[in-house]
Amino acid sequence: MAAEGGDGGGTVVPSLPPPSPRSPPEYPDLYGKRREFAKVQMLEREIGFLQEELKTLEASQPASRCCKEVVDFSLGNSDPLILMFPKRSTSCGFWKWVW
Repeated sequence: MAAEGGDGGGTVVPSLPPPSPRSPPEYPDLYGKRREFAKVQMLEREIGFLQEELKTLEASQPASRCCKEVVDFSLGNSDPLILMFPKRSTSCGFWKWVW
């Protein structure tokens, strides 16, 4: 009645070690390689776009020159919609009279 193995023969069955996290598989991870290859291709494409943008920016005029032209034009031509002298409002006297 006091058999520890449970098979009645009196043999002791060693207990199994607790489960531990599994290590990565030994075979090559093809999905991961394809994903990394796709990331590399995307980065190379983005590098190409940035290089093209740099070429177009190098061919353009410096920004300070363009800004100076805009400032000179805007200072030379006044805006017809902006009043030079503030308009005096006559409605203030009316509201003072009402109150």
